[in-house]
Amino acid sequence: MQLLPEKIIFEARREKMKELDNAMKEFVIGAVPGERIECPRCHYSSRKNKFSAVRFKNAIKCFSCGLWRKIE
Repeated sequence: MQLLPEKIIFEARREKMKELDNAMKEFVIGAVPGERIECPRCHYSSRKNKFSAVRFKNAIKCFSCGLWRKIE
């Protein structure tokens, strides 16, 4: 088994977090705090066409998959 240097793992993690932050910003454009939005990870929607994620002032919380992400 080959181990990767910690620096490479740190850089890959940072790049992945940047991609996730950009994806989150696309989902919350135009959404006001307290509004239900589509979850960027699970895309869950109930039979009554209600989305599972809620937009807070500076975060997104999905009650279906458990996603909790701070956005800026």
